[in-house]
Amino acid sequence: MRRGRPIAVHYTTGIRHPTRPESPRHKALKERIARAAETAGFSAELESRAPDGRRRTDVLVHGDNGLRLGCEIQLSYETGPSVSKRSDIARADGLSPLWTTDDRGAPLIDCTPWARIDHLSEAAISGGNALLVRGGVKKLEMVRCDSSNPLPCPDRNYGRCNQWHGAWSPTLGIHLDQLIGAIAGGTYVPLYLPAQPGRRGRAAHMWVTAQDRKTFLDATGENPAEPEPGSVDDDEPAAPERLALNRNCTYTETENAKTRRGSTPRDTGGSVPAGISVRDQTAPPAPPESRPSTFLSHVAAQHRAAPPPTVPQQRNPTAPAPASPAPFTRPNKPPQPTSAPAGQTQSLSAAPPGPVQPTPAPRQDRRILAAQMGCQPEQLGRCASCYEPTIRYGNGGNPLCPPCKARRPSSVTEIISSATAQSGTA
Repeated sequence: MRRGRPIAVHYTTGIRHPTRPESPRHKALKERIARAAETAGFSAELESRAPDGRRRTDVLVHGDNGLRLGCEIQLSYETGPSVSKRSDIARADGLSPLWTTDDRGAPLIDCTPWARIDHLSEAAISGGNALLVRGGVKKLEMVRCDSSNPLPCPDRNYGRCNQWHGAWSPTLGIHLDQLIGAIAGGTYVPLYLPAQPGRRGRAAHMWVTAQDRKTFLDATGENPAEPEPGSVDDDEPAAPERLALNRNCTYTETENAKTRRGSTPRDTGGSVPAGISVRDQTAPPAPPESRPSTFLSHVAAQHRAAPPPTVPQQRNPTAPAPASPAPFTRPNKPPQPTSAPAGQTQSLSAAPPGPVQPTPAPRQDRRILAAQMGCQPEQLGRCASCYEPTIRYGNGGNPLCPPCKARRPSSVTEIISSATAQSGTA
């Protein structure tokens, strides 16, 4: 029934029709958003309608500074043009739209300000489970364009330029309840990035902090306002299909095809280039280079242009030579006693000199020692106690040399007896 008149419609189990009532999950999520707004200190209206009847919003949140946040919940399939049309109607009525979905392939992604959560049951939504926002909220980060970055330079689309590029990275760890309160309070604002040929083939809608939006606008000098009414998110829309007239009913096949197209992930979870490039002040400016046609021609051009080097050149003339690392000092090695000259007594308050590290033996000496001890040169090492050469690695190796190992107590009984003897002597 529609406006009191019965209308014959096709029916499929996988598609929600306009005459079908709201699902329990839709109602639970609608009540959850209204409750989150009221908990944050804002008022909310359910099923808010416009005076002319063109708009019906699931939840209307009244925020600070006259902000009216229109929260739309879309758990079923909805085409991109339909979502854009409803968002244009909401903006014309003074609302800031926010669409919530639980499908990574929903066509509404990047067609309007959106937020994606996990697919949960009605009991989980009504029971107060955490609704983590998986997509739609981003933060501005500066990424170094060097060999550690797996992506090519966003300005040249190849190679690395050793500069800093701005990128919109996903914000993790924020809940839907927190996002509703932050948007109503003005902490998060919508940002629209139009499609740019060669960089972004599709427009992007996202929620960012007010500070990140100000930083982005100051750095780029752009002022991306709201998209034009009726605009699409693709830079080059596909040409219309010229199909022959078919007198058979293909309603079910068409709807199933829409469902399959919608299942393609549109929310990839990746970063979006922000169009900000900052040169590294510590590194010398790189000379302008052009993209070579082929790798072999580029190598041949380098061989023809570069003269044969006669003297080794320093890689960075201004950088100081790296200092040699300090020798390793064993922290728990007891200080070596020093003999005082005749007629002088050693002062107890004077700090004993540090341990002297033995110089590593040459390769020939290691072979001689290995032959004397009956092992390989790679098995030789320094004793952990007296720093004398010993068989430390391989089969039969030990961190202690045989004399130090013999002086060390080998059982708990010997340790207790030696401690008892020392306490009795004291």
